[in-house]
Amino acid sequence: MTRTLLIVTALASALLSGCASQGGRYHWGDYEQSLYSYYKAPTDLNGFALSLEDSIKQGETLGKRVAPGLYAELGYLLMLQGKKEQAIVLFEKERSLWPQSTQLMTTMIRLASEAPKGEPSQALVPAATVAEAENNAKK
Repeated sequence: MTRTLLIVTALASALLSGCASQGGRYHWGDYEQSLYSYYKAPTDLNGFALSLEDSIKQGETLGKRVAPGLYAELGYLLMLQGKKEQAIVLFEKERSLWPQSTQLMTTMIRLASEAPKGEPSQALVPAATVAEAENNAKK
């Protein structure tokens, strides 16, 4: 009886420890916290972009797979800042790593290619977001 109980306990422990999280499939870095901070202060576009860049570099350095959408989101932020060439590189990387994003990334690449070089793409920012950011900046 004692031996059976010991074996059952050992098996249960092994089974439960195998279910423990090993850090997830993808590297997210501090994406969640930086996104929350950006939502609270949407005028801090540069801070959010730098945080995304750090998360991506950290994941690549650790040899982990960067989470889906991080390259695309950083590319979009760079596109808003007028850095079209850098944005296109990130959109292409997202498209190659995540084939599900091909249609969207192809569209983003086309939009970035057609936009005047070096000019911020304010037309891509919803008017409500711009107005909200301006109001928050005045406070």
